[in-house]
Amino acid sequence: MVNKVRVTIAGAPYAIATTDSEKYIASLAKRLDEDITKLLDTNENLSVTKAAVFCAMDYLDEYKKSTGSAENMRSQIQDYIADAARAKLAEDKVRTENETLRRENDALREQLARLQAKQKADREAKTEA
Repeated sequence: MVNKVRVTIAGAPYAIATTDSEKYIASLAKRLDEDITKLLDTNENLSVTKAAVFCAMDYLDEYKKSTGSAENMRSQIQDYIADAARAKLAEDKVRTENETLRRENDALREQLARLQAKQKADREAKTEA
């Protein structure tokens, strides 16, 4: 639904058709009005148009830096996800290897116990003979 929001920026009225909320548009207009007014107050020779251009440049700078920062964060998150996936694979491999070694160890212990029992039986048989 399109809303028609009326705002005043640098003393000039504007009607803005938008799908955003009135509160949101009013907050944007308020910030722009404050920024333009601040520039005009600090430089009496500056026109409203030039002040608006300076504000636009500042906002574009903020946008570009935020976008770059967001892209950097996305890239870092993707790297962290990839690292986590590699760590999970390594963990799974180690768990599998550990389980294999446990089974091998159990089998060797059983084999040792059988050999010791046989050796004991052989000694006892030799002693009796």
